[in-house]
Amino acid sequence: MWAIWESMKNFFLSVKTTVWMLIILICLFFIGSYMMPLHREIFTSMNDAILIRWLKHDALSNIRYTWWFFAALAGLVLLTANTIICSIQAIKERWVRSDFLIRIAPQIIHVGVLFILLAHLIDAGWGYRISGVMPEGAYAPLPDDMAIHLDRVYVVTDKHGNIVDWRAEASMYENNEIVTTGMLGPNNPLFARGVGVYLRNLDFDRGRVAYLTISKEPGVITALVGAILFMIGAATLLVLKWKMA
Repeated sequence: MWAIWESMKNFFLSVKTTVWMLIILICLFFIGSYMMPLHREIFTSMNDAILIRWLKHDALSNIRYTWWFFAALAGLVLLTANTIICSIQAIKERWVRSDFLIRIAPQIIHVGVLFILLAHLIDAGWGYRISGVMPEGAYAPLPDDMAIHLDRVYVVTDKHGNIVDWRAEASMYENNEIVTTGMLGPNNPLFARGVGVYLRNLDFDRGRVAYLTISKEPGVITALVGAILFMIGAATLLVLKWKMA
């Protein structure tokens, strides 16, 4: 058992493992870039649906075309384990005060990357992104017992009849009760319970119709923490390397 553990540890500590995993992932992503446009009926809902729901309803029933996704997911798990084990091994080694920063900076970068990967996993597993059109007065259900009602579309024109501004008023519901009501604009989204509503455009040829994007990204704070850690580690490493040069 100890020999197996040592072999696994050496495997994950090897730089060759990291390089080969990155090469394999690039190849899998290349295959995915070919398969996704070829089978849009399978992958179109991938961005809109919650990941677990997409896996259950589409991916597993079309494994002939989605196998690369599961392989890439397994590769990312192995790469994450490789990063964690390498960081733990580096921290366990004997440190001296003089080289503390130069040795801790790469580990901070690794932690930042792991936080970013975790954020994407959280968004994919529990978030969603829906795009579509809603006419004025329409009501549409959303995941997690949420719903949206497009109350009214406002258009401002000049004396020549040209549109100079446009907005839309919307209400967000949870369990059939209003959570919030607000005005949507090109750069003015509406947020409620972690769900963001974005007004993309209006279509007056079809009546007062709004193009909306509704998204829930529960991993955004985790991604922000990861990005900050990554920048701190990268900046520290860059400054220390520059001083040593």
